[in-house]
Amino acid sequence: MTSMLLVFLVSFPVRIAVLGDRTGRPDDAEFEIAVNAIVEMSPDIVLSVGDFVEGDGDVETAVEDWENILPMLQRLTKTFPFVYTPGNNDIWNEETAEYWRQYTGTEPSRTEEILGITFVVWDSSIEYEFTAENLETVKELINGIDTNTPWIFVTHKPFWFMAYQDSATVSDFKDIMEETAPLAVIGGHIHLFAAERVNGILYISAGPSGSAVPEPDPEKGNFTQLGWMTVWPDSVAFVVIDARGVYPESINTGEEMNLAYLYEKQLIRARSLEQELESAIMTLVPLEDRTRTVTLDVNPGTWNLNPVTLEVVLDSQPVELLFTQSPEGSPYPSPEITVSLDYGSRDKELQFSYSWQVLRTANAFYSEAVLDGKGSEGEYRASFHSNFADFSGQPTPIPKTDFVAATDGEKLYIFMEMADCPEENEDYGGFIFNSLEGSVLWLKVFRDGSSEALIFTSEGELIDWEGGFDTSVMITENGWCLELAVDIALLEQEDDHAFVHVYRSAGEDFGTWVYPIDFDPSSMGRIWLQQ
Repeated sequence: MTSMLLVFLVSFPVRIAVLGDRTGRPDDAEFEIAVNAIVEMSPDIVLSVGDFVEGDGDVETAVEDWENILPMLQRLTKTFPFVYTPGNNDIWNEETAEYWRQYTGTEPSRTEEILGITFVVWDSSIEYEFTAENLETVKELINGIDTNTPWIFVTHKPFWFMAYQDSATVSDFKDIMEETAPLAVIGGHIHLFAAERVNGILYISAGPSGSAVPEPDPEKGNFTQLGWMTVWPDSVAFVVIDARGVYPESINTGEEMNLAYLYEKQLIRARSLEQELESAIMTLVPLEDRTRTVTLDVNPGTWNLNPVTLEVVLDSQPVELLFTQSPEGSPYPSPEITVSLDYGSRDKELQFSYSWQVLRTANAFYSEAVLDGKGSEGEYRASFHSNFADFSGQPTPIPKTDFVAATDGEKLYIFMEMADCPEENEDYGGFIFNSLEGSVLWLKVFRDGSSEALIFTSEGELIDWEGGFDTSVMITENGWCLELAVDIALLEQEDDHAFVHVYRSAGEDFGTWVYPIDFDPSSMGRIWLQQ
């Protein structure tokens, strides 16, 4: 009774500014615009959904970014009650969690009451999947609050909107929310705004407030923004604001956000392009229980694909498409396909680009290689590989770079020859290996012989990689050579092939043997290990 009386004595409505992610592609000019707008609008509370700093797995970089961003943040934290929420770029291990506590003065998970509203903050920064154990943690956090008064649940990762999460666990989470009746459930992380009301609860994915969005698309929730939430004791309203205007919460629903994501990820299943073949096969997979017309406009790159324009009616069954090809020279640029269709119950227009994956393979013939950075005659019996791509899939401007592979049955050897950068710049060769149990091994070897080695675990953590590889670097007259030996026992294999990325970063220029480069083994090259 007392808590309810206090709620009604509080001056409602309470106005809350919602500050979205800054990381991914930090744009401090955009972030400052958001901060300035919040200062001018003078809310009662500022709520952050996390991801202030761009650590990239490096603690020193994260600390530098904290020091860089704090003066701007303090314009808000010293003026308004501020609710911190940790993101996956803020916290990824115990050390960065301690820095979080130091810089924010808060615990990553907690409850706090401000102006009659209770905020339950759950730290989902290092959670890769939403699990039953997470549900128990959420229950414990909620257990101590009076759920008969206005309260809001906030966490960084909006698992309730994220595809590929366990639907049963998400359903259980929503049941918990219905039993305890928060006014709103808010996350960030995805860098897209979406909102949905389910049984009176507003579920939100907040868009970014300081991350660059090169091609804004408000209808898809894809633009730099801040949220404005107005709270009464028993209800909540939400709008999204940017320089172009004020948008209602209905601009993008959770269902539409997921459909757009799934179409971009799952509509096309294409056999990787191979230069030795005369044809290429692509399959379109239906994702909605209705007929859709899909238009494909093909930029063939160096592959001379035909046809270059298709209009396909997609019903309930997959449709297989056959293209002829006659590739010339470098595999890059690979074909780029512009896909257009309607989606969702409101027939919103969707257009996205699909880069056709090129299958690149190398042979590691049996050899008694010696790890000395020289690549002596007879050690490597295969041909050198070149033709690297930049981040956009175009032929890269990096200085001449080649590599070749070998094996002695226990180790995979990779030898790289690299011409010098025109200026003194950071220069390194990089390797990404698909490892056992869903982990990924990530190694950078620098021109001065130093290296950085990490393991990206199946749980989404970055930890040190401390054994199972050796490197050697030798400086030459016009460049440098790098030789690597990695234990084959560490590598995931399929038909005696290891999944590998080989790349080089030279100053402002970048080149990867296989485009695109990521931690997904389906995007990696294949190196055959002779038995």
